[in-house]
Amino acid sequence: MTVIDAFADKQTVALAAKFVVVGYGECGFDAEGLLEEIDELDLNGFAGCVYGSGFEAQPELLQKIAAFVPLIGNRAETVGAIKSATRFFNELRRLSVRHPEVFDDMPAGDVAYLCKDAGGCGGTHIDFARSREVGLAKGRYYQRHIDGQSVSLLFIANGHDIKVIGFNEQWLSASEVMPFRYGGAVSHVSLLPVVRQQLIDAAQKLTLSFGLLGLNSLDAMVHNDVVYVLEVNPRLSATVDLYSDSSSNLISEHMQACLNLCDDGKAISESKCCIERPKAHAIVYAEYDIEIAPSFAWPEEWGTWVTDTPDWAGKAIKVACGAPVCTVFAYGPNAQEAKALAQHRVRLVQDLIKQYIIK
Repeated sequence: MTVIDAFADKQTVALAAKFVVVGYGECGFDAEGLLEEIDELDLNGFAGCVYGSGFEAQPELLQKIAAFVPLIGNRAETVGAIKSATRFFNELRRLSVRHPEVFDDMPAGDVAYLCKDAGGCGGTHIDFARSREVGLAKGRYYQRHIDGQSVSLLFIANGHDIKVIGFNEQWLSASEVMPFRYGGAVSHVSLLPVVRQQLIDAAQKLTLSFGLLGLNSLDAMVHNDVVYVLEVNPRLSATVDLYSDSSSNLISEHMQACLNLCDDGKAISESKCCIERPKAHAIVYAEYDIEIAPSFAWPEEWGTWVTDTPDWAGKAIKVACGAPVCTVFAYGPNAQEAKALAQHRVRLVQDLIKQYIIK
């Protein structure tokens, strides 16, 4: 397995037969650098390219990758359509799927609005609309702010049908400049049957409309038991990690669905969640500019729940304020206890690295 990524975290490097680091900016991967790296690979024997985030703002880059190796995931055209605010929300209206109202121009009044970028990910592209922007940049739009429970549905699609993998709750790790930054998620959240069915119906309609393939996630807000769809992530999402212990190999199922190996497009399988124990993950962000010393080592007892760590063996690592440091995991008898433990572990890590603040 060859991995191309922007972050050479220790755990991913250890799993990969070959690891390549490519630059990453506001619009995602450095397109030229990524294509050069792919061009230098010996692609004989590769089944294709399984991709995650980093392409929402430049789906044309996926099209260029497809010229080298088959995409195992949604087609570039599908990603472009899903991440076009105009096309996506027009389709939601046509399908009678509820969503917060969206506008090209922010209406007058006291209602709270958000300003979003359709090609963003991780919540870093969302902010409160404090005043009307004159001439919104391409891909940006206003959306009515809805309070409620932030949830997501992870599912596998084959263009015709879906298989439910799990219902998740998400939360924020807000900062002064990024009030909607992604904080983490927990699986097996308790939702009313009527809420679950609304999420399933929306995912089913969107799968048929856009021809979704493989692993996808649908993000929504739940207010008074009504689901308001926010977006679809048409690729592997962060919540796939919450089901990595599953007896079902999600990547294998993803590949089968994308390569049309699932009963010639018939129903994938009975909809059911894959694991029993709720699992949470949370991102640890640096609260200050830090420089971690070469001698740093994680406490041994943390080894089972800290991952995505920088490989700083023998050298100092600088992490800018607001940048991710690592990810922590936690299990619990229910979703809320798993979430609470993950958030507690975030605080433990932040306390540990305070000694490395750059003064």
